[in-house]
Amino acid sequence: MKHILKDKYLRVVFGLSFLVLILISCVAYVKLGENTGPLILHFDVYKGIDFLGGRTEVFGILVSAAAMIFINLLLANSFYNRERFLSYIFGFVSLGLAILILIGVSVIINVN
Repeated sequence: MKHILKDKYLRVVFGLSFLVLILISCVAYVKLGENTGPLILHFDVYKGIDFLGGRTEVFGILVSAAAMIFINLLLANSFYNRERFLSYIFGFVSLGLAILILIGVSVIINVN
């Protein structure tokens, strides 16, 4: 991880990615903590509700996203010396993934 910590751009991008995930995890815990029934996870305009789940599925999405960002962090660190541009791509893709997960979980919270 020494390469990521030295480069300020990668440090900020991966820090923001994990910060967004932590933020949406806290919001999801507060908003969905009192809900004990099934949650609407997917809604289709033509068919209606077609995928229900519990709180564990919502937090499973967040854990999967954290795992993907961590894998991107490891890949960015390993490719830093050989191909620095690829490390930046991994970093910004991680930030984009975190923002998409933020949007998705926010929609699930607002629908329920």
